[in-house]
Amino acid sequence: MTGWPQPDERAGTITLVLDQPSTLGPKDDLRDGLSAIACQGDHLWVANDESTSLERLTTEGDQARAHQSVDLSRFLELPGEGEIDIEGLDVAGDTLWLLGSHSSVRKRVKNEHSPDQARKALAKVEVSQRRQVLARVATTTLLEEGGSRNGERQRLPVFGPAGGSGGGLLELLADDPHLEGFIRSQSIPGKDNGIDCEGLAVTGDQVFIGLRGPVLRGWAVIIELRVGGGPGIEPQPISPEGRLYRKHFLDLRGLGVRDLCRHGEDLLVLAGPTMELDGRTAVFRWRHALTTQTEAVLPRDVLKCEIEVPFGKGEDRAEGITVLGDGRSLVVYDTPADERKTGDHGVRADAFDLRE
Repeated sequence: MTGWPQPDERAGTITLVLDQPSTLGPKDDLRDGLSAIACQGDHLWVANDESTSLERLTTEGDQARAHQSVDLSRFLELPGEGEIDIEGLDVAGDTLWLLGSHSSVRKRVKNEHSPDQARKALAKVEVSQRRQVLARVATTTLLEEGGSRNGERQRLPVFGPAGGSGGGLLELLADDPHLEGFIRSQSIPGKDNGIDCEGLAVTGDQVFIGLRGPVLRGWAVIIELRVGGGPGIEPQPISPEGRLYRKHFLDLRGLGVRDLCRHGEDLLVLAGPTMELDGRTAVFRWRHALTTQTEAVLPRDVLKCEIEVPFGKGEDRAEGITVLGDGRSLVVYDTPADERKTGDHGVRADAFDLRE
């Protein structure tokens, strides 16, 4: 890792024991695609980006156990088919918020592909409406036996295409002078520096959405919404001109946003490479983010680096961060290294002390 700062020393680990069936196939390992995490008291909510479920665990010392898997398709009016590609989670009060990546996907080239097959794969881009959702649901509802108090299924609307709350985030941003070129044709996949939502933080009526991509000449983007209190998610005017969103630009040393997490009035920004790259991963602090009243442009000298997070070569890609009740931050990794795995169902997440 020559050229990058050395990772900070961990303050411990917590082993997540994911030992119950989920919406993944029986041959898939739930541990391999962890993409988001949020703390709610003694509980952790985690997501795998290839599923339509959320996983709840209860912390006990250096372990998180008592795994419960919740199929979100029982509760939400999800458009389309397939995975949600959950890349952001937050819990505000007793409400859990979740965010799909909103990204289109270019087909992978597989080892067994011939040159002609590889060329054809790289020419194919898929767009999934199910990835284009922002949703909220009461955690008590998620955990009720049978889906609701009266045993009937509750299917709550989401902010997304074909949902109950309008066309969704991409439609909202379709005429934006910085982002419209990445949205209108939907031809730029997330892993090609296209639209890729990978961070969510919510407080009151404020919703912050971090973009892994696009990174604009080294500047990362965070979208801020103000939402209504009705059953749907209706963005409200947030600027003097009546615009329904604000944009904030952060110089994260060329990195994109991998996750967001509230800490007091600040936002912790987990930052890492955009596209299919290995490289520096770090947590930066945006001071007083939750009380800002204007669109921010934050140069690198005002974004304090809190943590240098370890990363691997093709593995150990930090994807989610939350703050535990004891004040430590906890980071989970996609494609975890073999040494992170314990037994048939455990995987270690890293705890770090925050500097303030």
